[in-house]
Amino acid sequence: MFDYEIIEKDNTIRITAYHGGPRAEVPDTLNGTPVTEIGPYAFSRTEITLLDLPRTVRRLGRYALYGCAKLKEIRFSSTLTDIGAGAFTGCHKIEKICIEVTEDERSHLRDVLMEIPEELVVEYRRGGRTAILPFPEYYEEGVENTPARIIMSEMHGSGLLYRNCFTDRRLRFPEYDSRFPYALGQEHPSFLYRLALARLMYPFELSEDAKKAYETFLKENISQVLNYFTTNRDQTAVGFLMQLNRKKSDIRRNIFEL
Repeated sequence: MFDYEIIEKDNTIRITAYHGGPRAEVPDTLNGTPVTEIGPYAFSRTEITLLDLPRTVRRLGRYALYGCAKLKEIRFSSTLTDIGAGAFTGCHKIEKICIEVTEDERSHLRDVLMEIPEELVVEYRRGGRTAILPFPEYYEEGVENTPARIIMSEMHGSGLLYRNCFTDRRLRFPEYDSRFPYALGQEHPSFLYRLALARLMYPFELSEDAKKAYETFLKENISQVLNYFTTNRDQTAVGFLMQLNRKKSDIRRNIFEL
C-alpha cells in the first residue's frame, strides 16, 4: 500500500508513494520504524478522499497531494511543523480539516487554510474539547483600471479575514468571532446559519458577547433558519434551536408551517 524509504540521519521513514483505496490512513510506524515524513508527490493524482496523518508525521513534502481532485477530508495534528510548497495544489474539493493541537496551541493550521481558498469546516480539538469552525471561501479578482492602465486586485468574500485570525501560529477565537459582522454582509445566509449554530453548539472559548451576537442573529431569522435545517433533515440543529429560542411554541408553529 505504501512505498517508503529510510531517512538515515534519524532512522525514520519517509512515505514516497501510495497505492491503496480512497481512505489513506498513514500508520505511525512501518515494521517498527516511526513514519515522520510524507515525501514530495507521494499522494499526487491519487483517488483518495481522506488523508489521516499520525502524530509522528512532522513534514508534508512539496506537492505531496498535487492533483488529488477527490480529496474531501484531512486529519493531522500540531506535530506537523513543515509543509512543502504547493502541497495542496489542485485539491479543490476539501470540505473538512480535523486538527488535534497541544496545550501550547501552536500549529500550521493557517498555512493549510491559506492553501485552500474554498469554503470548509475545521474540527479543532484541544484538551478533550472540540470547536467546529466554518471558514468561508475567498477569491482574488484582477480588475483593470483603464485610465491608470493598471490592474488592481479585489478580494471577494470574508474568507481571508477568517484565515487571518492567527497570532504566533495560535488560533485566536475572539478574533475569529469578531469577523462575524463582516461575514453578514458578504456570505450566503445558509453559511451564516451554519457558522452561528456551530459556535453555539460547540462553545469552545466563546465569549458572552459573541454568544449573544450569534443567538440574536439566529433568533431574528428563526423562520429561515428552521426552514434551512429542516429541509436538510438536520434534527440535531432543529432540536438545539428549539432549546435556544425561549418561545418554543412559536418555533413549533414555524416547523408545522414549513
